[in-house]
Amino acid sequence: MAYYHVVIEARENLGKNDEEREISLFDITDIQSIIPTIIRPYILKAELNIDGDLIDYEEIDLFAIKQTILPIQQLIEQEQKELPSNTDVTITAFEIFNDRDLCQDVTQVVLDLLED
Repeated sequence: MAYYHVVIEARENLGKNDEEREISLFDITDIQSIIPTIIRPYILKAELNIDGDLIDYEEIDLFAIKQTILPIQQLIEQEQKELPSNTDVTITAFEIFNDRDLCQDVTQVVLDLLED
């Protein structure tokens, strides 16, 4: 089974300073479920609605769809177990996303399929 993960980095205007906010959706097993509210609006350069949180297309700096064969928490636990016990490192989803053996970036494939 494939698990999909959406990562969005967006600018947020908080008064004088812009700040980055990161929105992550993990372990989506039915990619069809996020097409109407997340993927299609992104393709159309429209506002995205993520759990009631509205994000303007112009604010998005990064939009990525990642695919793994196991749920993200399971991959994190597996990788954490492989570290030496005296290591003070914590594996996060982003370490998994950057490991080509554990994760594939399928953003362009998904966008290309939907644009046709």
